[in-house]
Amino acid sequence: MPENTIHLLIVEDEAPLREAVAEQLADHGFDVVQAPSGEEALERLAEFAFDIVIADLRLPGIDGGRVLDAAAERSRSSSRSSCTSSSRRSSSAG
Repeated sequence: MPENTIHLLIVEDEAPLREAVAEQLADHGFDVVQAPSGEEALERLAEFAFDIVIADLRLPGIDGGRVLDAAAERSRSSSRSSCTSSSRRSSSAG
């Protein structure tokens, strides 16, 4: 894999959304790893320092905020890091 490849971790519990985003990013040359939970994301982060982490903030169990904190801590020594988060809109009747 070329050195200039950007390694990206997507953390999203909704599989169709996670897979669609991962596919689009991979089509644009990113090396994408998917995690369906915060727990799995932390395992992946323990193994590798990703350049970019995209995390749903509202995850069951370990939430996206904790994942992003772990990613930031892991990448403090790296000059290439970026953390982005997304959250679902909640609908309310009324």
